[in-house]
Amino acid sequence: MIRQEVPDGSFIEPMHGTPNISAPPDIHLVFPATEVSVRRALLSLRASLKALAIDELTIGLVEIVLAEVANNIVEHAYPLNESGTVTLSCSKTEQGLRFEVSDRGKILPGGEIPPKKDHNLDAEMNHLPEGGFGWGLISDMTSMLMYKRDEDRNILRFSVAFATI
Repeated sequence: MIRQEVPDGSFIEPMHGTPNISAPPDIHLVFPATEVSVRRALLSLRASLKALAIDELTIGLVEIVLAEVANNIVEHAYPLNESGTVTLSCSKTEQGLRFEVSDRGKILPGGEIPPKKDHNLDAEMNHLPEGGFGWGLISDMTSMLMYKRDEDRNILRFSVAFATI
């Protein structure tokens, strides 16, 4: 199967096995690294997770995490004049969902996941920090979070446990 273009700029590509995942992923999306495409991908992901019988609370957690991850890629991995894609794979396990997100954008600063920042939230409203919360949220809402640069590719892997009420 050859790569097949889709009208919105995304494409379907043949699967060639995903590292660290023994079976093909349950969900595999490839989409342009743009804000509009991230929103569309999150809608597609939501529908796919519902089809896998994933509960709404877990889907909500996944949406927050992946919105942060994908928007970081759009904003920081690809310069304004450079286009690229994001690849997202998801596998359902007994404990939750396992994700791999990759892109061919710029490497993370220092080649590693930024540490969680402690913010003083007791400050007055006009002195509250702008930004810097994303990686903390991602770290708090996932497990087995890891990043590596493989040649020209950024690879982020993590798991999201099924939510418990």
